[in-house]
Amino acid sequence: MGTRADRIRNAAAVITLTALAAIATASLLPLARTNAWWVRFLDFPRWQFSVALIGLLLVVLLLARRTGWIQRAVILGAMAGLGHHGYELLPYSGLAEPAASLEPDCAGGQSLRIMSANVKRRNETAAPFLAQVAVVDPDLLLVMETDAWWDRQLTTLAAEYPHRVQNIPEDDAFYGMHFLSKHRLISPEFRFLFDADTPTLVTQIQLPDDRIIDIVGLHPRPPLPWSQPTTMRDAHLLSAALIARRSETATILTGDFNAVPWERVTRRAIRLGGLVDPRVGRGLHPTYDTDSLLMSWPLDHILFEPRLALQEFRVLPDFGSDHRAVTATLCHRPGERRPAPGIHPDDLAEAEASMRAAASLD
Repeated sequence: MGTRADRIRNAAAVITLTALAAIATASLLPLARTNAWWVRFLDFPRWQFSVALIGLLLVVLLLARRTGWIQRAVILGAMAGLGHHGYELLPYSGLAEPAASLEPDCAGGQSLRIMSANVKRRNETAAPFLAQVAVVDPDLLLVMETDAWWDRQLTTLAAEYPHRVQNIPEDDAFYGMHFLSKHRLISPEFRFLFDADTPTLVTQIQLPDDRIIDIVGLHPRPPLPWSQPTTMRDAHLLSAALIARRSETATILTGDFNAVPWERVTRRAIRLGGLVDPRVGRGLHPTYDTDSLLMSWPLDHILFEPRLALQEFRVLPDFGSDHRAVTATLCHRPGERRPAPGIHPDDLAEAEASMRAAASLD
């Protein structure tokens, strides 16, 4: 029989080792190719898992008086999980080369500012958001989770944004969408891919110099406990990427993707669309959840084709939603084309399989 202190130390060692094993397992589970919500959701908290693994590893090593094969196996698993997190998160750190280098000047081009915001349907305090729009002064504004109440609030912007389309679903207001523009819209439409309540905006924009760009705005469903795998979300993201791939003009994909940038599906969408992620080389820039540090990850995106050069990318301050808005200022130089990420051999086949799986659920 050991002393009371020994018993407490041993109990703490067992509890810490168990927690370390659980988080190491959760860290490696997303390597499995599955649409199960509880596996795919584990892709989100990678930096949180990293911090937890480092802390628990230190405690386990401090408490361990001797290490048997179980302890060694758990420690190796934790180190593997930590290495995997580092591999996935490294591109979104200051150690990686930016995918889009900053070009503050737009000589010989057309500068364009876009803002994307999920206002949260239950948020009925519009003044902070409208004030933020006034300060940012975007040329293009995508607003998500709008309903009839938000439709009325956004009419106050009619003078600044004479071109506007909206979709306000009758039975599922969480997926309302408004798009406001200072520039003329060409053939705007909301496409309902795979299901009837999640709109995807597809439109062309005529810039002041008469050049044309394409905009795809989307807000797919997130993975949810028990009822909602990632099948539909993944298919929406990949379908949007294929729209960009087929376009002959410079294209922007934006919205609340309900996906983090290091997820397999997001990286595949970027490759398929020939797009650039401004977060690469600049940091995580989390946008959700404004009320939680533990649930803090980048879900809101502005991706663009390399004929658009980046002048500025920002995550904006909290305006009362559970999401922060994102904004990017881009320079359209149609004569210039920078390198885009090449596709992998299986990207098109995987995208087609994902869309077939979503269609079978419809």
